[in-house]
Amino acid sequence: MDNFFELLKEYLSWINLEEASEIIFCADGGKGIWPRIDTLISELDLSNAKRILDYTHAKQNINIVKKIISDALKLTEREKQKLSTQVRELLWNGDIKGIVDLIREKLPKKRNAPKAALKKLNDYFGDHSKFQYKTFRDNDLPTGSGTVESVIRRVINLRIKGTGLFRKRENAENVILLRSLVLTGKLKNACRNGLGIERNMFDNNTIKDLPLAA
Repeated sequence: MDNFFELLKEYLSWINLEEASEIIFCADGGKGIWPRIDTLISELDLSNAKRILDYTHAKQNINIVKKIISDALKLTEREKQKLSTQVRELLWNGDIKGIVDLIREKLPKKRNAPKAALKKLNDYFGDHSKFQYKTFRDNDLPTGSGTVESVIRRVINLRIKGTGLFRKRENAENVILLRSLVLTGKLKNACRNGLGIERNMFDNNTIKDLPLAA
């Protein structure tokens, strides 16, 4: 994972971040991900970057909290459904404090259940700013990482993997880069930038330093 973030840092340093209308980091709640993202934001001085924790993963983890409450109170199926709707609404609105208040309201006389539910909330949902899904949606921001997961299929699986396809790692990475540029409509700009670099090398008589094409 460290290698990936070093590569990501190098890429973000290369592109014109000042031209970006939004800088968004969206991922699941893996413990190794967000500390590295925070370090990256700090090192690149991306103070305006937004952090979004994937909504699907958030729902999966809030289900653990709901189950703790349901099991402790021995709720009926109808009561479970009502609780689920209530918790999902609070989560969508980013009201993690509201979920904390709900736990304390529902489990005032229970000993271990409140501690377990609150621990889960604190461990996974501690940074409330990552869970403001309604605000994200209202501002046309993503609420999940599904787009990236789809790109894995369209950029990598459909082009790199397949019967009879064999590539060296360095060549596969070059193909992935080119395919990404094509699918995002950025190939023309990349070619222009490349030609600009080559032209400068000719002008400065440093063409010998031009790397060979892959």
